[in-house]
Amino acid sequence: GHFNAFPVRAGSTLPHYTLTNWTQLMQSIRSTTGAKVITLNHPRDLHSNFIPLGETNYNAVTGENRRGGEFSFDAVEVITSGALQSDPMRLFRDWFAMLNYGYRIAAIASSDTHTVRRVVLGQGRTYVVCNDRDPAKINLDEVCRSYREGRVLVSLGLLAQITVNDRFTVGDLATKLGNELQVTVTVLGPSWVKADRVELFANGVKIREQEIETPPGAIRKATVQWTIPRPAHDAHLVAIATGPGVTAPYWATPRPYQPSSKVWTPLVIGATNPIWFDGDGDGKFTAARQYAARLIDRAGVDPAKLLPALADYDEAVATQAASLCQAKGRDVR
Repeated sequence: GHFNAFPVRAGSTLPHYTLTNWTQLMQSIRSTTGAKVITLNHPRDLHSNFIPLGETNYNAVTGENRRGGEFSFDAVEVITSGALQSDPMRLFRDWFAMLNYGYRIAAIASSDTHTVRRVVLGQGRTYVVCNDRDPAKINLDEVCRSYREGRVLVSLGLLAQITVNDRFTVGDLATKLGNELQVTVTVLGPSWVKADRVELFANGVKIREQEIETPPGAIRKATVQWTIPRPAHDAHLVAIATGPGVTAPYWATPRPYQPSSKVWTPLVIGATNPIWFDGDGDGKFTAARQYAARLIDRAGVDPAKLLPALADYDEAVATQAASLCQAKGRDVR
């Protein structure tokens, strides 16, 4: 795999970079360099005959690490503008599965720019919540804390922001909620970029979408509001805005780095990290896999008992339940 780690202490020794066990590798990176944030980069790209999130290594439906051990990196690239995917949502789905499994891994973007010949510098960007009143004195500890808490926004030409009940935003646990939630998504972009759609995902399942128009101007801006019922169980909420890709040479959207299809529709994208909903009102967040494990503890793996118990949950919980049943030797099909 390809990882970035920061900050690194001056004069620190090299990590044990030959390790192939990721848990041990992360421990080595942190202990030798003092790094507070480690990111997994372009996880669907093939390098040295290895794809980090390839199907032999990763279950893209459940978020399980098939190589063994638990993921312990802090963030994963869902957009790498120098290495885009043919399916721009593929890495988002990989990330949603990680969240449903129970990981607190932030989504980020980067350009991975090694050259000025093939791609435009800085198209994929991660925007971090921090005090930037004096850009020369940004507090690096605050930046790293925002990464670990998921207080970052993902950008490829657009910037999407989300609030719930005008109080909660990315990285927050939304708790003490009423029966209905007011969700507001704001989409921003420069004059030469257009957004035309906003989608809302709960536990990785699309629950709302709306076409939008961003009026012309130096800054294009659109706001979408939805009133949604409070989920009966906890869920993570993410907004993703998209628009047509840029074809002009000053910011041309690059073609996929390792295409998996001859069909390609270039897009600009702005995505949020999650707001964590306390749907069951217990004051904390419970991931889909945790719910599934509780249900199986109560109902067992007999489909006649388990399927009715799943009726009040979403497909993310059902998916995790199927995975846990399989691990116990019961194929629910």
